[in-house]
Amino acid sequence: MFIEPEKLAELKKMDLLSYLLHAEPDRLKKISRNTFCIRDHDSLHISNGLWHWQSVGIGGRSALDFFIKVDGYSFKEAVKHLQNLSKDIVWEDTKEHPKPKERNLLFPQKDENNFEAVAYLKSRGIDEKLIQNCIQKELIFQSVFKNIDTGHVYKQVAFVGFDHQKPIPKYINLRGIHNDYKGDSFGSNKAFSFLLQAKNPTNIVHVCEASIDVLSYASLMKLYQKDYETIHILSLGGVQIPRNDSKISCKTPIALEQFLRDFPEVNSIVLHLDNDRAGRLATKTIQQNLTQYHVKDSPPKYGKDVNDDLKTRLGIEKYPHNLYPKRIQTR
Repeated sequence: MFIEPEKLAELKKMDLLSYLLHAEPDRLKKISRNTFCIRDHDSLHISNGLWHWQSVGIGGRSALDFFIKVDGYSFKEAVKHLQNLSKDIVWEDTKEHPKPKERNLLFPQKDENNFEAVAYLKSRGIDEKLIQNCIQKELIFQSVFKNIDTGHVYKQVAFVGFDHQKPIPKYINLRGIHNDYKGDSFGSNKAFSFLLQAKNPTNIVHVCEASIDVLSYASLMKLYQKDYETIHILSLGGVQIPRNDSKISCKTPIALEQFLRDFPEVNSIVLHLDNDRAGRLATKTIQQNLTQYHVKDSPPKYGKDVNDDLKTRLGIEKYPHNLYPKRIQTR
């Protein structure tokens, strides 16, 4: 892989705000006259040409830094992603080029107890025994972060994804308990996203978008007296939001690819992805890319996602019944 230093320098000049305004305006949210945040990481603020992810304590200026530090791209992937705005970059791939080093996972500080995390998950309809089982297995815990600039204390539910072959944490998804924060801990490897692994070998995996949806699907199984530990339930760590003119999102999510490599006995995939454009396109992508597997589309019957479905069935909230998945709207 080679890129001329002059061209790389040009890419590094592209600040994050300029990129998002040009290429992904829907990802931006204005919070004051000169300050923006991004919708999928609302504690990441962009101001005066710089971006700062407050809850993690990292920042930068360029869009390139953002893709690598926040979105988890490799250097090569990040530059290729920006090629759409710089068409004259030429890549030369060589077998001798070493793979980039895996980033160390930044493990958030554990709080002194899990009381607020448990209360939050119960308010979302998650079964209490399931919660305690996950805490015991160290799949979830309550994290705490104090912003040294403001003094504010943030508490999140941390969902931990482990290496499938050994008990090493590889991925941590964080969800705010008292705010709408959603994000992954720095260094998270989405290939090892949150997973409830079956007790015994099985040929089936159920797939959801978010970690909370995995717990929601397991809770739905318990609600109907089914044993959730007889199947694998995998989170994709979210799905990529396609461009407005895309008819398909093209790539099979990396979490599913890794899972299928590590569990070769699995030949059946049941998709419970969201009832929105991104979820429907991701479903179509997986169905078209994984023709060697039996892939079933089983979207939530109520609301947008599996948690909406669970809360409706429990009477916590009421979401409309989806007779059919939402149609894919493309230009």
